[in-house]
Amino acid sequence: MEATRIIYDDYERTASGMVYVGKSRERTNLEKINRVKIFLLRLIEEEFELSFRSQNCLNNSGIKLVGQLVQKSASELLNLKNFGRTSLRDIEEDLKEKGLTLDMALNFFPWNGNDNGAELIRMLSLQKPGGGFLMDKKTAKEIGLDLKGANHTAGKKKQSVLHTKYLLDWLKSNFEKDIAYLTDLLKPHRIWLERNEITS
Repeated sequence: MEATRIIYDDYERTASGMVYVGKSRERTNLEKINRVKIFLLRLIEEEFELSFRSQNCLNNSGIKLVGQLVQKSASELLNLKNFGRTSLRDIEEDLKEKGLTLDMALNFFPWNGNDNGAELIRMLSLQKPGGGFLMDKKTAKEIGLDLKGANHTAGKKKQSVLHTKYLLDWLKSNFEKDIAYLTDLLKPHRIWLERNEITS
């Protein structure tokens, strides 16, 4: 009589105990793809060691996420004000180390222009290095947050806590239920919020 086999994640229970069976190739590939998708939605400022000048130049041009950067060509970056060849070389080397290049075509959500991907990219561009979000008045108005009420409290930290709380709820209701990997991307912001709600 064959022993009952029960699979628990990457382990299998047999009569002799728990045995590691490894992940399926399909599952491993999906996890790799999701890690790349998460990385593309992260802040350049947190993933690259750029000079202050280069980072400012990208921020001022609205290029804040890794996915926005990799879709740019070298000539597009060199056309940015105060962006020089040294900055370009640093970025190209850093991208190469991460298995990426400039001038990439991203043909998947949210980069493919379908549905409301541009809205997700815009909201994730509001991430702050180290955790949390901070919105400007225009963005807040577009998504229905009354900043007059939210910003009456003193200090950027308290504002950021309120903005982060609101945006995490908004992202959850609008995107997270359909995009599983978004939960992993937003986890550090939830941890940041928990820590800072206590201290603010």
